[in-house]
Amino acid sequence: MKTQWLLGLALCAATLGTQAQTSDESVRIPAPRLTIELPERHSYVDPRESREFRGTYELSNGQLLTLTAVGNIMYGEVGEQGRHRMVATRHNTFVALDRKLQVRIDRGQDGETSGEVLVAVPMRIAETGEIGEHIVRLAAR
Repeated sequence: MKTQWLLGLALCAATLGTQAQTSDESVRIPAPRLTIELPERHSYVDPRESREFRGTYELSNGQLLTLTAVGNIMYGEVGEQGRHRMVATRHNTFVALDRKLQVRIDRGQDGETSGEVLVAVPMRIAETGEIGEHIVRLAAR
């Protein structure tokens, strides 16, 4: 009985393996589309809290992210692409009011800084020739 069960299991496995090898169908999985959303609730950054995040951060593509503050208004800029007025969505996450920039800064217990930056960059749409935007994800170090 045990032999028949093992033989049946081997036969099923062989059949599945043959089907997988002979299948010419392909499945297209689209890449996730990144978006920068301005939440319904946001707050301006307390000047004391902004000190923790103000500064310059090196991004994974070599550009620099600069976070500055004037009073309770925070600004973010990637490279020399222009400042964006930022609001806090969480303690360590900020979104530009124009939805062109989103920044998350993580501070490890060992003092290391990391995070994620989403930035809208212009791109030409091939079919129409129009200029649109593409969201790029960068890591902050």
